[in-house]
Amino acid sequence: MEADRTAKNRQIQAVERQIAARLSATPYVLLLSIPGINVVSASEYAGEMGPISQYAHSRCITGRAGLYPSRYQSDKVDRPDGPLVRCGNRRLRYALLQIAENLMKCNHHFAALATLWKQQGRDPRHSHVRVASRFARISFQMVAGRRVFRHPAVVGRHYVLDKLIRFHLEHQTQPERMLADLRAAASQLPPGERAAEAAPLAEQLAEVQAHRRRGPQPLGQILPLVLAELGLGMVQSAGSGAPGPA
Repeated sequence: MEADRTAKNRQIQAVERQIAARLSATPYVLLLSIPGINVVSASEYAGEMGPISQYAHSRCITGRAGLYPSRYQSDKVDRPDGPLVRCGNRRLRYALLQIAENLMKCNHHFAALATLWKQQGRDPRHSHVRVASRFARISFQMVAGRRVFRHPAVVGRHYVLDKLIRFHLEHQTQPERMLADLRAAASQLPPGERAAEAAPLAEQLAEVQAHRRRGPQPLGQILPLVLAELGLGMVQSAGSGAPGPA
């Protein structure tokens, strides 16, 4: 049983490494800057969405997913707030609602909104649909406009490359594959955000260089190359001569 479980976990990790590689090569990787969005959920959403150029605006996303109420009309009866329509791409709807669930649990802003709606007596399904619709608008602006997460009600954001590194360390990705994904993701970043993305990487590099006999040593070779990709360049470390950020 234990051997079967280990083999299954390895298979899952291998699949997730593959989808991370595909995500890194698209602008959907920018969604990782949203607190509460991880590699797997962003990849699933990207896979169901396809090229963002297929959508004229964010309402096309919710329309394709069928995230809008049905309407019943008969003579003088008009009920515009029925259950969700039956038509629509069910896989995209599922991806959106799963992301909404994650945001309501892990994103302080959306968790507060969900709590408020619950206190108002709203149906939990209502909260999921509203959060999913808001995410559709935010994701469209980010992916189509090549922007990282910015929201007036949310302080700070997550860092795309830092989140990717943590994902690959957890999945024991080979250094060559990790470097390729980080370089691909770096090419998707807006030029004005590269310095901000480099800051946590420089801190990780300094920590690795200070503890050479402990921790994930491949990072000591990968991080200088990624920092150079971000335009920071490299200098020689004063202590050991190892490459480091400028």
